[in-house]
Amino acid sequence: MKKIFVVLPILTAMLFNTAVAENKSEKQSSKKSKGASVMSIFKQTSPMPLLMGVLSKQGDKLALSKEQSAVFTQWRVDNMASSLSIGNEIIEGEKAINQASLEGKSNKEVEKILASVLEKRHTLASNMLECRDMIIKTLDDKQWKKLVSIYKKQSMKMMHAH
Repeated sequence: MKKIFVVLPILTAMLFNTAVAENKSEKQSSKKSKGASVMSIFKQTSPMPLLMGVLSKQGDKLALSKEQSAVFTQWRVDNMASSLSIGNEIIEGEKAINQASLEGKSNKEVEKILASVLEKRHTLASNMLECRDMIIKTLDDKQWKKLVSIYKKQSMKMMHAH
């Protein structure tokens, strides 16, 4: 009986500390995910390389001119919101496919949602191809090669981080 009274407070303290640590971890993870949400949406919804993200975060390594920076800034202003919207629609569509499948909806109903998601994936990838072409036209050959090199290094780091 004495052992129970000794062990019980220790177990309670351990459980409390674990719960506090998990809550803190969830809050930190939530903060991190908000900052990375745009990039993660594009990573999740398009196979295209995220070159604009590299430009916006590491453009200083490319020695961009003011004119080049202005072109990239304007591109983001003109295109980021619509592409992000499409990405979010893709994610919601995939959730709808999953839900419809679990609810036993007919193949025809599920395939209709699937067709819509695939069309949006194609649109997003095409938008990102246009972005890539704009980047190629705006950068000189040396800057383009440097951008690709930075992207590949960044991609390798992320692959090894998982």
